[in-house]
Amino acid sequence: MIQKENSFGTFDQEINAFFKDAHHFASLINTCLYQGQEIVKPQDLMLVDPKIQAYTRDVLMLWNGRYGSYYLGIENQLIENYPMPYRILHYDCLVYKDQMDVLEKEHRKKKDLRSSEEFLSGIKASDRLIPCITIVIYYGTRPWQTNFSMKDMFDVKDVEHLNEYRMNLIEVHSDTHRYKDKELDLVFSITRDILNANFNTIRNKYKQGIPKQVALVIASMAKDEELYQQIKEEDKEVIVMCESLDRMREEASNKGFIKGKTQGKTEGIQIGRIQGEEKAELRILTNLLKKGISDSYILEITGVSSELLMKAKQGLN
Repeated sequence: MIQKENSFGTFDQEINAFFKDAHHFASLINTCLYQGQEIVKPQDLMLVDPKIQAYTRDVLMLWNGRYGSYYLGIENQLIENYPMPYRILHYDCLVYKDQMDVLEKEHRKKKDLRSSEEFLSGIKASDRLIPCITIVIYYGTRPWQTNFSMKDMFDVKDVEHLNEYRMNLIEVHSDTHRYKDKELDLVFSITRDILNANFNTIRNKYKQGIPKQVALVIASMAKDEELYQQIKEEDKEVIVMCESLDRMREEASNKGFIKGKTQGKTEGIQIGRIQGEEKAELRILTNLLKKGISDSYILEITGVSSELLMKAKQGLN
């Protein structure tokens, strides 16, 4: 990761643990690859070691189902990564290389290669590899703007004959899929509303309690360290997300970081001891930006103008 490596590392761990559940994983694959048909069944999935060669993938499953055996991978992206098509190509190729190494080693051990073609190839014509399919899940607040395939990474006029290797990309902020797995559907729905700052929707729609671990996954996907800590410190195992969001903002206000928006956003905010001074506001806004908190969420909880937020962002460069 590029920013907030420690926090992002924690967020990754929470998200990865969630998708290591075979029911969540199968529902994601069925919805995104098979239009909601229950092709991949949880009992046909086996979690495998995500470390391939010197690289560790986020989640990797072996699927033995109706179509044969497949490796299915998930890569989580909390921020946009420009060479992502290349990374996925590289990761998938490492899965194939690992299988090729095993096949070649077995043939050397058995000494069963006979023809010149077999000696040249290191394998037999009948040998087969297990294919690999990877899905990239992106948790940014803005649309993925750059490279979607290997073709996008080249600066040439004729791309017709180039292998595309397009990513299987899910952008949570705009994802409209409905997932049959209830926890997965809830996680993506609430995360989408947080990323889009639809807090009134959260208050009105999500009043039911959800497992604490699921709430931590939502906070991780939203890259919201304050919300994550708020939920982490709760002494109960069932969390009401709208209450946690409200409590977090109330505590921030009590600490003097944010003055309530009772008089509307046009009056801005008063932050810290130097109330009303732009310097103090910019300092706090800069800290929020460094923590990876989305622009829309900062605007929602502080009430600052978009111009002031832009000034704070320019100060980071």
